[in-house]
Amino acid sequence: MNINTIGAMEKRGAEGLVSGLDKIQAVMRALEAEGVEFLNHGRPGVRLRLPQTPAD
Repeated sequence: MNINTIGAMEKRGAEGLVSGLDKIQAVMRALEAEGVEFLNHGRPGVRLRLPQTPAD
């Protein structure tokens, strides 16, 4: 993926993304791999995933 793709996505802000679904999914996977959780279900947005605590 090209850095210009990410820049174009950021510039659009709240407008709908026009990048292809494959590019959007690649960005989402990269962010999720770094601990970002995408929220839905009435609370759209993102947050850092809470650390998992080991089971006793």
